[in-house]
Amino acid sequence: MAILPQEDIPNSFNRELADDCRDPGQFKQLAGFGTPYRSQVLPVPRAVEKAWGLALCSQQVYFSGNTEPVSPMNKLTQTQRHDFQSNGFLHLEGLLGPQEVDHSAEQLSRIRSLPGFEPDRDPQFPIGHYSTLEHARDLNPEGFMDRRELLQYGPSFINLVDRQPGFDYLVDLMGPNIMLSMTQAIVRPSTDKFPGYIHTDGGESLRLTRVAADAQPIAVKIMYILTDSLTEQSGSLTVFPGSHVSQIPFEGKRAITPNSEGAVALKLKAGDAVMFTHSLWHGPAQNLSGTSRKIILYNYCQLWVRSYDSPVSGAILEKCTPRQRRLCGDLGYDFRPGSYFYVPKDQAQVISNNLPNRVS
Repeated sequence: MAILPQEDIPNSFNRELADDCRDPGQFKQLAGFGTPYRSQVLPVPRAVEKAWGLALCSQQVYFSGNTEPVSPMNKLTQTQRHDFQSNGFLHLEGLLGPQEVDHSAEQLSRIRSLPGFEPDRDPQFPIGHYSTLEHARDLNPEGFMDRRELLQYGPSFINLVDRQPGFDYLVDLMGPNIMLSMTQAIVRPSTDKFPGYIHTDGGESLRLTRVAADAQPIAVKIMYILTDSLTEQSGSLTVFPGSHVSQIPFEGKRAITPNSEGAVALKLKAGDAVMFTHSLWHGPAQNLSGTSRKIILYNYCQLWVRSYDSPVSGAILEKCTPRQRRLCGDLGYDFRPGSYFYVPKDQAQVISNNLPNRVS
């Protein structure tokens, strides 16, 4: 797990939080003073609150101390749980090995020339809609691509559905009553025409819907990093730590950008992964590095949440393990009123078991 370097968090944020905290003892405990995680961060959420003129009480922002495991995976440490609940994200280093990174990048180049869902530019549709194209608009392997519904492209993408250990961390955070709701591959080229942008996931309704910091998240993404973003303006994932519970105004006079006060650009290596909740304000920074930024995103949600993507076909389900099938929405019986809201009796067992993979 990565630790945000202290130099990445302006000193003024630390001082502002210390001065403004209603209980200085609470601040010292939560910020981790005197521990190896001193720089890991609760100072930023309060700084975001002050920068954007919010007036939320500290109980809405800070970790409550609930570290009990919520699933049998037991992969997540108490420190990692605390960091996720405080910041809204976890940086997991080296989740993919070098060969898997190279293979995944090759797969992105392969599917670029195949039919699939890409962003719809029809003005009658709001942003966030996709339509089928014969291939990506740019066939250059380093050009822009935003491809959805990846499982149709073969076992490399099916295997990511429950790839360990990332999936174990996910279940420890979300509990076992979850499903896969979206798969996505994005390539963002180096260009001065795209300044980056900041958003929350899930559209207008989910932007206004968030749960307490220590509650099971509604939706969480795992972002697999396929290219390094270690320097400024390399297109890195930029986050506003704590903004998942201390929401930033989104219809005010000031636009939120990767350069706004409180933003932290994560230094990520190829093979790393970042897990973050839907309500975290985040987005790509501008990429002027000369190298395209490549990522794969898998989004998971509680079973009662509607999926982004189309229902998974029977042909794809035949290639999945029982756990992968369940994550793709196969409950083991036909839909009936109450399905998904009330989970199958074997849900926890299916999700916790890592049965042999059928994908060949």
